[in-house]
Amino acid sequence: MKEGSPRSQRTTATRWNRVAWTAGALVVAGGIVATTFFLSAPRPAATLHPTAVEADKQVRELVAVEVPLFEIDTSTLRAYESYRGLEIWSAVNAFGSPCLVAVHRASGSLSDARCAPAPADLIMDVSSFGDGFEGFDGLTGDGIIRFMLRGDTVDAYVHLMPEAA
Repeated sequence: MKEGSPRSQRTTATRWNRVAWTAGALVVAGGIVATTFFLSAPRPAATLHPTAVEADKQVRELVAVEVPLFEIDTSTLRAYESYRGLEIWSAVNAFGSPCLVAVHRASGSLSDARCAPAPADLIMDVSSFGDGFEGFDGLTGDGIIRFMLRGDTVDAYVHLMPEAA
């Protein structure tokens, strides 16, 4: 078969059609996988934004007294919107790491605090400690509320344990 003959041209065209169809099918399959992954990823129950609220004496004292090992610089405390009765604050510690703090003003206590080095994801889990979340603005049951610092916002995820039968 001579190159440039009609039969050679048909063979080349068929081969390129197969390559094009295969590439198209791979692109479509990749799109389906990406869309499925995007739609199935857990969504936060709320995204908390910064507020202009200044840290008062109670918040600064709770941070300084209850988590002294974290060495959180109370002058860097930054407020976010409250979630389920928890005041959420970010700050920086003596090592330059970002920190999250959850204050439960109704009980006058620090619910939790966490710090993580800058490249790591900063995650803070506030647990019901077996007492339930009854004091947390309508949330009932046992579980955790997970807070994740994401740039200028904090995402809140609620994970409740299934009720025992």
